Amino acid sequence: MDKNVWTEFLEHNWQIVQDNWLYILIGLVLLLVILKIVRTLVKWLIIIVVIAGLLVYSGISFEQVGKVVTQAKDDAINKVQSEALNMMIKEGQNAKYTSNGDGTFTVSSSNLEVKGPFEGDKVKVWYQGMSLGEWSMSDTVKKYIDSAKDLAAVQQPQSP
Repeated sequence: MDKNVWTEFLEHNWQIVQDNWLYILIGLVLLLVILKIVRTLVKWLIIIVVIAGLLVYSGISFEQVGKVVTQAKDDAINKVQSEALNMMIKEGQNAKYTSNGDGTFTVSSSNLEVKGPFEGDKVKVWYQGMSLGEWSMSDTVKKYIDSAKDLAAVQQPQSP
């Protein structure tokens, strides 16, 4: 996660926390009591209402919280995509190329699967069974596909 986002968030809201520490403490104690006593779905609804009330009262806007959540989500997606690209580099020599009958191809290895049309500039990528969406054909993706094609061409039996 980006430390600058958290630093900015805490710097902006630290004075609010200092001014309202008693209300925040009461809210946390109330949350602990609710967690110990109530054991149903109502418990979580009450907790959400208490947290929302603390956020609204303390001056932290839902827009700021949304910004932090969005940044964390973007960081996680970028990390998974980077990891998938690294896997393409590592597993390119072991990838299996398959030409589908509908004008598309599939390249798969132990952790990755890439599907796309022969003449397209977009492919769909799955990393460890999880869809990463549609990607443009970057150099790394092209190399992954080409190395699988080369391996498939070498492994095909030659007719005399």
